Amino acid sequence: MKIIESLKTGITARSWHQVLRYLVVGGLNTVMSFAVYILAIKLFNTPFYLASLISILFGIAVGFKVHGKFVFGNKGSFWRYVTCWASIYAVNTLLIALIRDYTGDIVGQLIVLPFTTLASYFLLKKLVYKAQ
Repeated sequence: MKIIESLKTGITARSWHQVLRYLVVGGLNTVMSFAVYILAIKLFNTPFYLASLISILFGIAVGFKVHGKFVFGNKGSFWRYVTCWASIYAVNTLLIALIRDYTGDIVGQLIVLPFTTLASYFLLKKLVYKAQ
């Protein structure tokens, strides 16, 4: 309970606005990336790990500038951004591999998505777009 209380007191109005902006910007980026993932699997019969890589690369191409400008308010580090997303890709792919026999590739991605979204917010905030 102490952790929850400290989170409540440590979150300012500015933090909430940043989280909301991240959810909107990240949500749009996620929808587009997920569409790329589905297209790769359904149209091109791409294995899930390659479809995930393609969608992550698409998300990196779109997301770096948009996250920096609209969410975090600074330019950030592109190479740290790529490194964070490479880590997220690895965890994402591992989690899907663990559940795909039960869920399929597309539903597996949907199940994993909230975890990768939360992890990406904190990684980007602390490592890529940290206050300069």
